[in-house]
Amino acid sequence: MSRDVTGPPDLVAQETGAWCFAAAEQMVRAYLNMDVPSQYGIAYASLMLLISQGDPDVLLAWSTAAETDLLLEVDDDITPEQLDVSGNPPNPDSERVAMVKRTYGIFNHWDLGGTISSSCSPRDFREDIGSDKLVVIGNRNHYYVVYGYTDAGPFILRARDPFPPGLGAGTRLIPWGDFNAWEYKVVIRF
Repeated sequence: MSRDVTGPPDLVAQETGAWCFAAAEQMVRAYLNMDVPSQYGIAYASLMLLISQGDPDVLLAWSTAAETDLLLEVDDDITPEQLDVSGNPPNPDSERVAMVKRTYGIFNHWDLGGTISSSCSPRDFREDIGSDKLVVIGNRNHYYVVYGYTDAGPFILRARDPFPPGLGAGTRLIPWGDFNAWEYKVVIRF
């Protein structure tokens, strides 16, 4: 038997090699009929959260990038608010913008009403998909948006894959055994 959520989300390709989390968040936000910020805005907010948590490596890198921008007099079109006003893309000369573009961020589950765990059973996936709820899965390297499953034989998750940058892979079939073998896996249920 196979099952998909009603009106599966459209694929959103990640814009950089690091922004699968931002593309996944955009897919979930669109599915939930929520405001959908740009991937840059999502990545910037994620980086600011990491900075606010006081990670010394991230703080040092951000401070260094800010000092370089100051020396080069780069201060426009860095923040999402500046970009909203200017209508320009992020300043390509900014070290801070470069840092945002290469930062692997975190999925903003708390804003979307999601709960996070490190495990989920096939029964949980069946229940969520049957209730038209998406599930985001990932590990330390990549995020996917699960919108369906097949269980006529081995249990297989059907997910939108935002990689590669600028294209996305469309639907990725993820066998249950492969998913269960992932290290550092995360499951976000809505």
